[in-house]
Amino acid sequence: MLKTCLIRLICFVIAFTSVFCLFDGFPSTHVAADTIGEANTVEDEEVDPKYYQFVGRLYSIVTRRDTCDPAEKEKLARSLKGGITEAYNVLYHFYFSPEYRALHTSDEQFAEDLYTGCYGRYADSKGKAAVVKKLGNGTSRYLVFREFVSSNEFVQLCASYNIRIKKILISNYIDHLDGMTCIGDDYYDLDKKGNLGWKYKNAAKHVRCINEQLFRSETDYYIIADIDNCYIMIFKGSVGNWKLYKIYPMSCGKKGHSTPRGTYKVTKKLTHFYSHGSLCYHATQWNGPYYFHSVTYNYNGTIQDGRLGQHVSAGCIRLRKDVAYWIYQNIPKGTAVKTI
Repeated sequence: MLKTCLIRLICFVIAFTSVFCLFDGFPSTHVAADTIGEANTVEDEEVDPKYYQFVGRLYSIVTRRDTCDPAEKEKLARSLKGGITEAYNVLYHFYFSPEYRALHTSDEQFAEDLYTGCYGRYADSKGKAAVVKKLGNGTSRYLVFREFVSSNEFVQLCASYNIRIKKILISNYIDHLDGMTCIGDDYYDLDKKGNLGWKYKNAAKHVRCINEQLFRSETDYYIIADIDNCYIMIFKGSVGNWKLYKIYPMSCGKKGHSTPRGTYKVTKKLTHFYSHGSLCYHATQWNGPYYFHSVTYNYNGTIQDGRLGQHVSAGCIRLRKDVAYWIYQNIPKGTAVKTI
């Protein structure tokens, strides 16, 4: 009797162990990832069939293949759950692969491949000619590729394959009411329809660089102004742990009156000042005669020149009036300012 019970117990243990090993432990918990920075989904989550279609078409369009490595295709399709940022990475994987380079395509063919792969249509003659001209004048294929994936037509193609725009949430989200997104290294404001608005070129690089290179400030704020691409980034935190807090378009120095580049710090503030027939509000000094301040106004208080995102000033950095006011009110003296 005892022998029979012992045999039954051993059989039960063996059966339980086999089942446990078969399923590789207890079932995993799935975590949704709706915004950048949230947890990734687990590997066995179901993949939208349209993601496979999106990837499959690129094998034939870009690499000229009818077949593919199933494991690679699944990996690429699964990555598209990360949204439009990952769609950018998938396209980069194809257009700059050794396999595509080995085709030695002409500029004309490269342009056609971009239209069909990134837009889902054949090139129009005018658009194709413009692309070929850029390439002929020395613009790299990578920069032309970035232009294609930085367009609303690319966003709409992704939407047709259920590839979503994943919004970036930063501390001042209220200042970007319809959200922001990231494609490659670029940030974008979004409008109510989900179209791309203001482009903050290379913003993601600056976010990485400020911590990788251990930028320091005397205060818990750090300001980076991208002169070439006309936007300002305000970080909050400490050395090695800076977080993007605010980002806005700006205008800066025109030809012959360039905004100086270097590392400076906030030294003085003025409620307003007059200069060459213009009235400027909420001025924060960061380098001698150079200030952050509002766009220019006439003496009667009406806007004189409200342009942003352009090189139009005498060297100062112009901002929306409310943005200039926020800096005037909140950024302490001694805050590091880096213009690049």
